Amino acid sequence: MYNTSFIKYFYLLIVFSILFVTMYNNVSDTTSFGFITGIQALYLVIFIFQLFQDNNITSRALIMDFPKTKFSADEKIYIPLVWVILPGLVMQLISSINISILSSRLQEKYGKIKLPRNQQWNLNNYKWMFIIATFTLMFLTYSYCVDFGTNTPMSGGYKTFLLIMFFSSILIPVFNLVNSNRLSKIIFSITQ
Repeated sequence: MYNTSFIKYFYLLIVFSILFVTMYNNVSDTTSFGFITGIQALYLVIFIFQLFQDNNITSRALIMDFPKTKFSADEKIYIPLVWVILPGLVMQLISSINISILSSRLQEKYGKIKLPRNQQWNLNNYKWMFIIATFTLMFLTYSYCVDFGTNTPMSGGYKTFLLIMFFSSILIPVFNLVNSNRLSKIIFSITQ
C-alpha cells in the first residue's frame, strides 16, 4: 500500500511553484506575496494537524551513528525532524508576512514595488532564498511522511543529504527572517 500522507503537501508545492513564477512579475508580485503568505500559513496549519495525529513523532528522527574509536564510545545522535521543520515553517511564515505587508504598502504608495538599489538586491535575495527554503522544507516534510514510516534502513549518502537539508532548513529561514526584518523597516520611512 502506498503512503498518501504527503499528497496534500505535493498540491501545496504545485501552488507554491506557480506563485514563485508570479513573484518575479512586476504586475503580480504584490498579489503573489499575499498568496504566498496564505499558502505558507496553510502549510504550517496542515503540518501542525499532522503532528497532532501522529503517534510516532519521536521515532521520526535522523539517527547518526558514530562508531567506537580509541577516543570515544559508541554514540547515536537523534535529531527529530519536528525540531527542524516546525521552526523553519514558523520563520518562513513570519518573513512572508513582513514582505507581504511591505509590498502592499509600496503598492499603495507608488503603484508598484519601488525600492532603492540596495533594498531591491535584498528583496531579490529574499525571493530566491525563500524558494530554496520552501523546497528544503518540503523535502524534509516528504521525508517525515514517507521515509520514517517504515523501518527500512537509510543509506549513508541519503543520511548525509538529509543532514545537509537539515542545516539548510535551519540557516536559510533565519537569513530570510533577518532580511525581511531589514526590508520591513522601509515601511517606517515611507509613512513619515
